[in-house]
Amino acid sequence: MGVIRFIPVTEINDPLTLSIGLSGGSGTGKTYTALLMARGIAEVVTGKPGAPIGYVDTENRRALHYKAAFPEMMHFDFAAVDDKGSVVGFGPERWIEVIDAAEEAGLPVLILDSFSHAWEGVGGVLDLHATTLDRLTRGDDSKKDQRSQLAWAEVKPRYRRLIDRIVRAKTNIIICTRAKPVMQDFKTKLNARTTKTRRKDVPWDPAADGDLMFEMTTMVILDPVAPGCPVHQIKVADQFKALLNPRQPMGAETGRKMAEWAKGQGSAQEQKAALDEARTQARRGRSAMRTWWQENPQKAEVAKAILAELQELAAAADREAETADDDPFADRPQPGEDEAGDSMTPEQRAEYEAAIANMRESA
Repeated sequence: MGVIRFIPVTEINDPLTLSIGLSGGSGTGKTYTALLMARGIAEVVTGKPGAPIGYVDTENRRALHYKAAFPEMMHFDFAAVDDKGSVVGFGPERWIEVIDAAEEAGLPVLILDSFSHAWEGVGGVLDLHATTLDRLTRGDDSKKDQRSQLAWAEVKPRYRRLIDRIVRAKTNIIICTRAKPVMQDFKTKLNARTTKTRRKDVPWDPAADGDLMFEMTTMVILDPVAPGCPVHQIKVADQFKALLNPRQPMGAETGRKMAEWAKGQGSAQEQKAALDEARTQARRGRSAMRTWWQENPQKAEVAKAILAELQELAAAADREAETADDDPFADRPQPGEDEAGDSMTPEQRAEYEAAIANMRESA
């Protein structure tokens, strides 16, 4: 067994790597936004403008539409067929090879577009599951429900190795996935069908593994109403909440600031501290929150990123204060008892008080 050594964090100076998820339907600006953010990341990592951007293109070389605007793009045409025309598909192992190659080339950032092919493309996870299930059932459809889990047991470990490779990558990765509209309930305007990973208020479902989003440093879903804007923020750490404005498109500056945080620079940690301080004040009620907001204008500007959360916390604190007892240890009637400490109904209490009054008059 090897020697296990716990290292003081003051001795760890290697920059962190970012894994950013961008999902959205057609026309939401995924490709262009990913290139802009990658440009900012690459410049911070290398310390020079025009640093190379790795681009893995599964969309019939669609990224080349932007080659004039991004001459630093290092393009790889990731097709489902090889040079001889044989189908090779988008299996997990091919994606791992691509990431390995990007690291060997020393690319500071890599864009995978569209990673949905790893899930639902030819040779992707869903295709692999269907093929494995056919083999296990030998074409007997009556056995498919029974053996579906066995098929997943063969396929999922291969996909999990790919996800682990992404998480442990030594280069920054931006993952683009397609998103499909979710059926909405006509009355509530919320999703009619929910899953363990699908938020009720987000009308889009990424065409990818539902757990992938939780492995990202940041995961957002773009919306056609605001191309390039992080409208639906699925997973955003406090360090980035002030940076991602749902009404403002993400760009090179977004990538720069995220890369600066990964290098231990920038103001992301101070912004997180300001958000934590704002939450503490909000839990004291609206009056305390209002005072803090007026006395700390710079921190309040940062806290606007979680304004709805702060308003809810402050309102909840006020409601709790209104119902709280001044003296929680004072004698109080038990449930079902009145102030006299008994269990009389209102009718019985009226009869009892009338009887006491008659006795006093007689006396």
